[in-house]
Amino acid sequence: MKIGVFVPIGNNGWLISTHAPQYMPTFELNKAIVQKAEHYHFDFALSMIKLRGFGGKTEFWDHNLESFTLMAGLAAVTSKIQIYATAATLTLPPAIVARMASTIDSISGGRFGVNLVTGWQKPEYDQMGMWPGDDYFASRYDYLTEYVQVLRDLWGTGPQRFQR
Repeated sequence: MKIGVFVPIGNNGWLISTHAPQYMPTFELNKAIVQKAEHYHFDFALSMIKLRGFGGKTEFWDHNLESFTLMAGLAAVTSKIQIYATAATLTLPPAIVARMASTIDSISGGRFGVNLVTGWQKPEYDQMGMWPGDDYFASRYDYLTEYVQVLRDLWGTGPQRFQR
């Protein structure tokens, strides 16, 4: 069994409430949390990815740190805890994710991993003009399977000539 911490990269954490503590995400806040988790022998730290928030009175997730950049920084200031960044597969080509992950894995001394998400909240992607259409929802895991194949090929052999 592994125990981890889900780091708060978005403003006000996971609560859409004016009654919850209000805060802005910072590197220093996340560094303190992950270093404390490492001190108490947590196994991993995982960050989500949010590209845009939803506005409103609480500005829920309107202010976010970027997952890979944050986790690269945290990899440099920790020594034992596993570090996981999240990639939204609709927004990042696998070649970019492969290169960023390889770099952070080097920084961390082999403690880095990638969490892949397919994107399921249409409003989140619509507000940026990135929703590929409602048919995507039914086939998103087929796309993810191809994405993972490309990542593994890039990490394994280097060249990649994936054809659908």
